[in-house]
Amino acid sequence: MSLLAANVRRWPGRRALVDGERSWSWSALHAAATHTAGRLTRQLGVRPGDAVATLLENNAEHVILLHAIWLCGAVAVPLNTRLTDVERCKQLDIIKPVGLITTTSFAGEAASLESGFMKAEQGATDDGPDERALCSVLFTSGSAGTLKAVPHSWGNHRASAMGSAANLGVRDDDNWLCLIPLFHIGGLAIVTRSLLYGTAMTVRQGFDAVAVARELRERRVTLLSVVPTMLSRLMEAETTLSAATLPALRAVLLGGAAASPALWEEAIRRGLPVLGTYGLTESCSQVVTASPAEADAMAGTAGRPIGGAELRIVCVDGRDCPEGTEGEIYLRGPMLTEGYLGVEGREDFTDGWFRTRDIGFIDARGCLHVFGRADDMILTGGENVFPTEIEDVLLRYPGVTDAAVAGVADAEWGARVGALLVLDGDEDLVAIERWCRQELAGYKIPRLWRRVREIPRTASGKIIRAEVRRLLE
Repeated sequence: MSLLAANVRRWPGRRALVDGERSWSWSALHAAATHTAGRLTRQLGVRPGDAVATLLENNAEHVILLHAIWLCGAVAVPLNTRLTDVERCKQLDIIKPVGLITTTSFAGEAASLESGFMKAEQGATDDGPDERALCSVLFTSGSAGTLKAVPHSWGNHRASAMGSAANLGVRDDDNWLCLIPLFHIGGLAIVTRSLLYGTAMTVRQGFDAVAVARELRERRVTLLSVVPTMLSRLMEAETTLSAATLPALRAVLLGGAAASPALWEEAIRRGLPVLGTYGLTESCSQVVTASPAEADAMAGTAGRPIGGAELRIVCVDGRDCPEGTEGEIYLRGPMLTEGYLGVEGREDFTDGWFRTRDIGFIDARGCLHVFGRADDMILTGGENVFPTEIEDVLLRYPGVTDAAVAGVADAEWGARVGALLVLDGDEDLVAIERWCRQELAGYKIPRLWRRVREIPRTASGKIIRAEVRRLLE
C-alpha cells in the first residue's frame, strides 16, 4: 500500500493540500494523483525506477504531480524554473528522465529540452516504497560553483522527517505553509513530511508579504519555513504581525542564509516562535534546528542536531576542533545522501561523513553557529574575514535594506573586502564607512563600495558570492 493510500485509510476526510481557495482532503488528493499517475503510465510509459522531471511553479498541480510520480514508483526531479535552457539541458543529461512535465508558461523552453531514456535502478513499490528506493533528485543551488545532482532515498526523507518531528512535534491540525520553491529541498521536504505525517500543507506561488501575512492568519498556518529576507519583509509589511495576532503559528523555521542580530531581536520582541535551522540539499533539508522550548535562548544559533544526526567541527589539521573553536562542519546520519550522481564531489563523502564546506562552531550548549561557506571566507593581509559578520553590521545601519560582502583579488593584500548595498534613499557612503569603523576591526572594513538595486541571490535566498565579486570588480 502506498503512503498516500495509507493516509486515505486513516484520515480520508482530513485536509491534505490547500492552494488559495482550493483544498483537497487525503481522499481527494489520492484520487487526483491516481488519475494523473494513470496518464503518466499511458502517455509516457512511466514505470517504477524511471526519473520524471518537472518544470513547474509552486501550485497544487505540481504537488499532485509529485504524488502521482511516486504512485508510479518513479523518481521525482523538480527543475529550477529560473535556469536557462542550456543549464537545464546539462541537468537532464545527468538524470536522463523518461519525460519532462511542464506547462504553457514554459512551452518555449520545453521545446528545446530533450528527454533521455535511461532508467534509474529501483524496484517496484506495490507494497509501499522500499527505504533504499529513490524518491527524488535535486540539484544544489550552485551558490558555491558547479551544480551537483543529489539523490534522496525514501529512507533519507523518512529519517529527516522523523528527526524533525521529534523536535517540533506533530499535531493533527498542522498546516505547513510552503513558500520555498519545490525544486529546492526546503520546499520539497514540506511535501514529503506532510505525506509521512498525514498533515496538511498550503502551497503558494511567489512571495508577496501582505498576501502571505493574510494567509498566515486566515489559513491558520502552524508551521512556516522562510529565509531571512522573507521574514524581514513580512515584519516590515505587517507591523502588527506577532504571536498575539497569529495564535495558531507554533514554529517559524529560519534558514537558508545567515540572519542579522537585528532580525532576531525584532522577532523576539514580537514573540514570534522563530527557530534557527541549518540544512542542506544533501541532508533532505534541516539537520540542525533550535528547540521550541528554548527558542529565545537559542536565538542567533542554528540549534542542536535533530535525532539521528551527528556533527563534527574539523580544524585545518584534520583534527576535531575544541568546543567553541571554528572549523569546517562535517555531518553524518540516515538522512544524508550516499553521494552525488556522477563523479562530482566524491571526495566530500568519507567513512559516512559529509564535508559540508561550511564554517562554524559548536558552543557549550551544543548549539551550532554557522558563519558561511569556506569558499566565501576572505583572506586579507593574513587575516580571515567572514562576510556575514560585516553584513550584520551593515544591515544595522538605518537606510541599508540589504547588503552582500565578498573578497576581490588584490596583488598587495591577497584580497580586499567589498560590499554591495541596497539603500532606502541617498544614504552617505562615508557615514556608512564611519559606522563600520565603530563596529569592526580595521581589516574588516570594506574598501570597495557599490550601490545596487538588488543583491544577487539564488531562488532559496542565498547570496551568489561569485556574482557579488563580479559586480565589485
